[in-house]
Amino acid sequence: MTTRMAAPMSVTTESLAPSRSTETACFHCGLPVPPDAPYAVVIDGRRQPMCCHGCEAVAEAIVAAGLTDFYHHRTTLSRRPEDLIPESLRGLELYDRPDLQKSFVRVDGEHTREAALILEGIVCAACVWLNERHVNALPGVLEFRVNYSTHRARLCWDERQI
Repeated sequence: MTTRMAAPMSVTTESLAPSRSTETACFHCGLPVPPDAPYAVVIDGRRQPMCCHGCEAVAEAIVAAGLTDFYHHRTTLSRRPEDLIPESLRGLELYDRPDLQKSFVRVDGEHTREAALILEGIVCAACVWLNERHVNALPGVLEFRVNYSTHRARLCWDERQI
């Protein structure tokens, strides 16, 4: 099988972006970019504004994977992460309550916490690798390890940062 990459081309999101004449639209999702937002990604040689760290991270991943054709061929703007969260997951803030954390979080030092978690939906070792890389890169995370065979994870974090 032969894979052919399309030649780089300029892409704008003006036709896809919300019509706000005084606001800059996020290149990835189209929402307004806050005036002092430091987020941007170079896509096809042009610095494109991003509204948040999430859009910046996804755009960087798209560029790093050589998938910028995504931006050339899309017909609608990307959905916001919060729009993708099922209603059943929106109540997870409940687990931030100290009284509930007693059942699955261990205090390990003055500010270090360790949680034992059960993960559903892990279907391959690549899922484990991707989750470990992503979570370990988050500010305040000290260590995140997933056991593929048991679908259990251990998360250690600095509670001052998270």
